[in-house]
Order: sequence, then structure tokens, then C-alpha cells
Amino acid sequence: MKGRNVIITGGNAGIGLATSIALAKQGANVYIVSRSKDKAEEAVKTIIDESGNKSVKHFVANLSSQKSIRQLASEIKNEMSVVDVLINNSGGTFSDFTLSDDGLEMTIATNHFAYFLLTNLLLDRIKKSDYARIVNVASGSHYKGKIDFESFGKKKSYFIMKAYEQSKLANVLFTNELAERLKGTNVTTNSLHPGFVRTHIGNKNATWYSDLFWSIATTLGAISVEEGAKTSVYLASSPEVKNVTGKYFDKCKEKKPAALALDKELGKQLWKRSEELCPTS
Repeated sequence: MKGRNVIITGGNAGIGLATSIALAKQGANVYIVSRSKDKAEEAVKTIIDESGNKSVKHFVANLSSQKSIRQLASEIKNEMSVVDVLINNSGGTFSDFTLSDDGLEMTIATNHFAYFLLTNLLLDRIKKSDYARIVNVASGSHYKGKIDFESFGKKKSYFIMKAYEQSKLANVLFTNELAERLKGTNVTTNSLHPGFVRTHIGNKNATWYSDLFWSIATTLGAISVEEGAKTSVYLASSPEVKNVTGKYFDKCKEKKPAALALDKELGKQLWKRSEELCPTS
């Protein structure tokens, strides 16, 4: 990984930070994306201190906003001519139905459309790499997910976990359809389940009772962020998956995803709807 340009969204905390440290230790040029400049600067210092690698920088962006993502992509392109690895890691949960600046439900906007738009905007830089890997952090929650296109911008019996499960299914569908579209190129793309990780994703934007539930659950049964980062690091760096694409991984092993995630027609429908709501050009 020495000298490889690696972009990690949400690289300032949790799994993203652990992934950033691990890849920095391997000698990568690490670029993290964070919504907060202060948190980004603090994370950069932590990554440098933990890894001994000074080639760490940050970008600031609100990944629920298409305007902000477009600005981010422009800044990345100005910074580097080649992107070797893009890790779409950032995500969120939202207790209440809220619309983004683009009129999209916040969970799907943050967890799916950010992956979709940023990846497509950076594809020209990724294709220039002789390494070229796209890693999408999904979740085992996708097994319970269903895609309801109307819910992308309309309140329909909103429930936090239902919205999250849908967004994670979208991650796997997007990965699989992207792999199909990239056939004949040197770019690989895979999705993964990091495990039930001890992070604060379930505490953000939460009601007091869901915050309490998440805190108790993670205390009793969650793995460390370092353990949770292992599959992301594996897919970003291991020679074992050099030519593997369009697959879903759990604990660094390929695993069969949900039947809906393998529905090619649904994947094409999701791509078409995503382009309509989030133009990539």
C-alpha cells in the first residue's frame, strides 16, 4: 500500500478511523473525509501519531448534501490525479423522518446516495490507477432490507431500523450493479459487513430510549472498532482479492448476501432511480 492514495469517508471516527490508522501503517497516503473540520484535524493527528505516517490529510464535506459532495469531488481531483482506493464508510441513523437539502430522506441520502454520487464523480481518477479498488461498507442489516422507492423522498410509516436496513441493502445492490458496469476495466468493487461494532452510530440523532438501547447493546455484545475495520482493510489492501469484484464479505470471507441483493433487475432499477434523483454529470 506504500504510496497508494486512499480516500476514506467518515475516517475521523469509529471504523473509519481504525481503517485509516491500519492503512496508514501500511504506508498509504490517507485522505479522510469528515463533516467537522475540528474532528478531522484531531483525527489526522491521531492517525499520524498511531501510524508514524505523516502522509495524512483531510477533506471536509456534508455527505447528505449533493452540492457538498460535488465540491468534495472537485477538491479531491485538484489534490490528486489518481485515486487508488475509495472506501465509502461514512453512514448514519436518524430516529425521525427528515429530508436532506435535496429532498431525500436523510438515511438513504447519507448511506446510499453519498456512495453513489462520490463514486461516480471519482471514477475517472480511480480508472487511472493500476490498483483501483472501491470498498463499500454495508451491513448484515441488509438481509432484512427492502427497497421502497417512494420512501426515498416521502414519509411512509418511517422507522429508524427499516430506513437503515433499506440503505444497507442499497449499498450491496449498488456495489453489484457497479461491478457489472465496470466489467472490462481494472476496477474492482466489493461490499462488506463490519460486524456489530462498538461505535456511536446508533447514538447519533437518536431519541433517549434508542440511545439507551444502543449503548447497552454495544456494551454487552459489540466488537472493537479495530476488529470491525479488518474487512475494510482486507478488501483495500490484500492481494488475495486483487481480481475479486461484485462480492459481499464478512470477517474477511466472501459470503452470500440477501436474495434481494442479487436481484439484477432491482439493482438496475435502483441505479436508474438514483441517477434521476442524483445526476452524476
